[in-house]
Amino acid sequence: MKSKNKIQFTLNLKIFLILLIFGMSYKVFANEKNFVIATIDRSPITYFDLKQKAKLIHFLRTKNNQYENLNKYFDLSLKSLISEKLLIKKAIEFNKNILDLTQKDAFKYILERNNNSIEFFENFLKKNDLSKSVVILNIQIEIIKKYLIGQMFEKEYDDYLKEISNISKNKNDEIDLEQIIINIDKKNVNLMNSLETQIDSLSNQGYSFKEIVKILSKNKSLKISAGRSGWQNKNDFKLNTFEKLFQFPEGEIIKEKFNNKINYLRIISKRENGKFSKREQIIELIRLSYANSKRERINLQKFYEKNSKLSCKDFYRKLNELEVFNLNYQKENLTNFSEKILLMINKTNVKKFTDPIIFNTENFQFYICNKDNINKKIQSKSTYDEKLLMQKVDILTNKILKILKKDAIIDLKIKVNELN
Repeated sequence: MKSKNKIQFTLNLKIFLILLIFGMSYKVFANEKNFVIATIDRSPITYFDLKQKAKLIHFLRTKNNQYENLNKYFDLSLKSLISEKLLIKKAIEFNKNILDLTQKDAFKYILERNNNSIEFFENFLKKNDLSKSVVILNIQIEIIKKYLIGQMFEKEYDDYLKEISNISKNKNDEIDLEQIIINIDKKNVNLMNSLETQIDSLSNQGYSFKEIVKILSKNKSLKISAGRSGWQNKNDFKLNTFEKLFQFPEGEIIKEKFNNKINYLRIISKRENGKFSKREQIIELIRLSYANSKRERINLQKFYEKNSKLSCKDFYRKLNELEVFNLNYQKENLTNFSEKILLMINKTNVKKFTDPIIFNTENFQFYICNKDNINKKIQSKSTYDEKLLMQKVDILTNKILKILKKDAIIDLKIKVNELN
């Protein structure tokens, strides 16, 4: 009897657990409200698909993960999902492995923008409550669009690339400048001439514009403004000014003198058609200063002959042990130096000393450890205006979708504006 009761109890417990699990599953499913809202050639789009896509659209537009009033994106979400289904189906006709191939490219693209860390990407998704598959597919679709354009409108697309290449050519010219403007209260020819001589002398000695400004600023009667522009194109200048400046060679110092004003302008570097300047380098070097005497120069030469094969760090350590030089280990953009020093560093090979620069009783000299071009990536032979390019991609994609919709069976089960 006891055995029967035990069996009955066990059976009842199992039934209870099954019902409990079923009830929980049903509750979760009910909360999800997942149902088919449309089919595209019998391929379903569910409410869950609609909601996840709407979240992504909301996030990309607002950079906000508070998904309130998400239903206002439902219509756009549905249109996007329909387009995706049509584009994918057509792409598979050309290449049955297109989804696998584009998924790899899309995931690689995403990782490159997330510190090459899967964990970083997963945390991003979790933080913003986004679907991994939806985010990846969003990138895949952009790749698929261009793939289909290449298959269906290759000539039209290539012709357009040639067209916008010519349009974009001049837009990619850029210039980097620095400037000193000195104003005095009243016309004073002697003071103007004196300032001009002083600036020219300091510049020829190797002082940078920044250093020259510090020296001149000690004179409180002068109003000085100075600075570096950073990269600018023709849109940042008055009409024809950019074209005039761009004609000057890199390193040119332009001087203008008025009644009570002097303007110095230095063309630091230029990018022609978007191509990086040869001046755009990161230089690793040892800066040393020492007394301007024959004894110190001999010590330095002997030291170099003995230690030239050492690594840069060991070279620095050995120099420091001599207790003769004031040393500074630097990693600097070449364009941050004065024109004289820039040219001197540029012509000096790695693991060699530059010529000395004499400042009064001191010599300054650099030992070049390494030169690294900023632009390591191979630049495209053709550069395009990205905005124009995307406009054309959108136009041709819409052409493709018009063609595909003619033959597609699109069955909308529910009106999205009726969904909460």
